[in-house]
Amino acid sequence: MANYKKVAEQILSTVGGAENVASVTHCMTRLRFSLKDESLSNDEKLEDISSIISVVHAGGQVQLVVGPTVDKVYDEVCKQGGFEVTVSIDEELDGPQLSWKERLAPKHLFNQLLDAVSGAITPILPIFCVAGIFKMLVILFGPEGAGFMSETSDLYRILSLVGDAAYYYFPVFAAYSSAKKFKTSPVLALLIAVVMIYPDMLAIVEDGKPFSVFGIPMQLVNYTQAVLPVILITWAQSYIERFFKKISPDMLRVLIVPVGTVLVMLPVALCLCGPAVQFVMGLVADFIIWLASVAGPAATAVIGAFWNLIIATGMHVPIYTAILPAALQNGYDAILYPGAAVVAYTTLAIALAYGLRAKDKESRATGWNLFITYAFGRVSEPIIYGILFRDKKALAWNMIGGAVGGLLVSLLHANVYIFTGVGFPWMNVLMFAQDIIPGTIGCLAGGAVTFALAMVFGFEGQEKMPLKSKSGDSEAVESVEA
Repeated sequence: MANYKKVAEQILSTVGGAENVASVTHCMTRLRFSLKDESLSNDEKLEDISSIISVVHAGGQVQLVVGPTVDKVYDEVCKQGGFEVTVSIDEELDGPQLSWKERLAPKHLFNQLLDAVSGAITPILPIFCVAGIFKMLVILFGPEGAGFMSETSDLYRILSLVGDAAYYYFPVFAAYSSAKKFKTSPVLALLIAVVMIYPDMLAIVEDGKPFSVFGIPMQLVNYTQAVLPVILITWAQSYIERFFKKISPDMLRVLIVPVGTVLVMLPVALCLCGPAVQFVMGLVADFIIWLASVAGPAATAVIGAFWNLIIATGMHVPIYTAILPAALQNGYDAILYPGAAVVAYTTLAIALAYGLRAKDKESRATGWNLFITYAFGRVSEPIIYGILFRDKKALAWNMIGGAVGGLLVSLLHANVYIFTGVGFPWMNVLMFAQDIIPGTIGCLAGGAVTFALAMVFGFEGQEKMPLKSKSGDSEAVESVEA
């Protein structure tokens, strides 16, 4: 656990002392100092403080990127410096005003997408951890493992209920945290989310019969465990709710805003946003299936690179379903299953490296937690959402290792002959049966590449960055937040 008193002392002494601080505030991730004399602040020494990820100069402030524990550091800084404690401020206030061309640039859109997903996922990470641990205990000590718990025992059932319920209701948790991220009504976002996974709605999807929302045809999609569609839907809600707040008379605001927002959001969610995510990922699934039939080694490399992203959307199930009949008929699969087997090792590798290499103690603890729950609980989503979607470098190292391992198992002609679970993720090489040696080489190579890249190049916020670059009379500031 971080010693926030010591961190606060180091920060104050490095920014020139409490007497040099005109004011200090904080947002979700940053301490923001307005200093009387900015030249007294030492950026290099600030970055050497363990709890500080990076230092940014923007808006006339010295901003220290701390991460999710910023409120604790802030409270201690105020206590030691005798500063007035204020509420957190909007983190987007000092964001650069971009032109439409800059906003639509692929790099900016990708960064915004990762920021949205990260902002929506980070607050609910404890749920991923709890669910992963409970499911791990069920597997380790239940009938599949040591056999200490029978399926009818109360302990087995309660652990299963908690683990399964957490994953089933991911859309609900994601709706709440996304609403906080996009500054829209959490209760309305929760209402839309529970409608999407309400038993009667799931029964409509299961029946497969045409259904419409206010006359608009609805795509029949099962949204249990869905996260990305909910994030997109809540983002859309933020604009729709804002519109109704703008046009509603004060006297009728309490009625018009919630009712109008939900009426519009039902078709937007069920007929547009949700199906849009499924459609895009369906195209990806079709592409992978097509690639598997024509491209050989390249297809396995693509699967190794993108499989975790596909798992995040839930499209891995239909892809498996499409591939399985041919695999059963042939008695083996040379493309999809080998690539997916490699990803188990790259996923373990990235979590292990994060536990060893992440800059602050809290992030390292998260890495170890997620590594253990995946290694013994067989649930990769916590790593996908808790690390890969929060850290662009982690995602890159994972994808590169997956591509290398996928390509290698294909070039070594390692086929998968076992299409059911073989135990824990690190046992996936058993699926290669008689090809276990080349399969093991490919899987370990993929994991080793991911681990080596992560250990050598680190994660977001760990590199030393030039804090300022001048262009004419203006300063361009680039910051990286982990």
